[in-house]
Amino acid sequence: MVSDIVILGMDSGAGRVDAAALDKFLARHADSSMFLRSNLARSGLVNGDEAFQGAYAVALDTDGIAGVAAHYWNGMVAVQAPDDAAALAKAVVAATGRSVKGFLGPRVQVVAARKALGMEARKTRLDSKERLFSLDLAEMQVPDPLKRGIVTCRPPLESEMNLMLEWRIAYAIDQLGAKDTPALRRQATDDIARFCAENNNWVLLREDKPVAYAAFNATVGDIVQVGGVWTPPLLRGNGFARYCVAGALMAAQERGVNHAVLFTGRSKEWPPIRAYSSLGFQEVGDYSVVLFLDEKK
Repeated sequence: MVSDIVILGMDSGAGRVDAAALDKFLARHADSSMFLRSNLARSGLVNGDEAFQGAYAVALDTDGIAGVAAHYWNGMVAVQAPDDAAALAKAVVAATGRSVKGFLGPRVQVVAARKALGMEARKTRLDSKERLFSLDLAEMQVPDPLKRGIVTCRPPLESEMNLMLEWRIAYAIDQLGAKDTPALRRQATDDIARFCAENNNWVLLREDKPVAYAAFNATVGDIVQVGGVWTPPLLRGNGFARYCVAGALMAAQERGVNHAVLFTGRSKEWPPIRAYSSLGFQEVGDYSVVLFLDEKK
C-alpha cells in the first residue's frame, strides 16, 4: 500500500523525487507510459499553462515510486499507477484545480481514476478501449512495395501543408469524435507545425501523390509512439497506412530509434490490427483514451 503521496511541479514535493527517478519508474512500464515520459522530457516537473506542462502526484512506498498520475495543461489526466490510480488522480486534480477534459492510460487504471473523481456519468466524445502493440524495429517486416520503391515515404513538403492540415482535421473528427471548429483547426495547425519542426511526421507517396500520413505523437530516447495515421476514405484498402507506418519507422531507425508502440481498437479482424500485425507488432496490453464533451470538473 502507498505510504505517502507527493505532488511534483508545485513545490510541495520538491527534493523528495526528481524527474530522473520518475522517468526511471515510468520506463519500467515503457509501452503504456509514452505520453507521460514524453511530456516529462519536454517540460520537466513544471506545472503551468504551456504545452506539455503539468503537475504529478507520485505514490511512494518503502521500495520507492509505486505510481504516478499527471494533470496536464490541456486538462488531460494520465495515469501509470497499477495499484493507486484512483487516489493519485484525486490528489493531482485537487492540487491543480484544473478542469478535467479526459484521461489517458491503461484501461483499468483510467476506469478507476474516472470513478474516483465521480466522472462516470459525464458524457464523452470518445471512450476508447484500445489494444496496445509493441515492436522492436530490428524485427520489422518491411512491406515489399516499400522495398521495391513502388511507394515512397518522406516528411511532408511546405507545399503539402494545407493537405496535411485537412487530413489532421479529418482524423480528429473521424477517430476522436471532434467537431470541425476554429479551435480544432488551431490545434491541428499547431500539431502539424510541431511534427514538422521535430521531423516526426511522414507522408506516403504513390506516383508522387500523397496517399497516407503517419506521425509520432510521443518520443522518448530510442522509443516512438505512432499516432495520427490517416488514409483518405477513397484510398483505403490498398495497404497505404501500413506502408506509411513502416516507412516512418524505417526513417526513425536511421536516427537511432529501435522500438515503437501504438494503440488501436476493435477486433482482430479490424484492418489496422491486421496491418500492424503484418509489420511485426505484438499485442502487449491495453490502453484507453477518454475525451469529455464539456469542460466541467
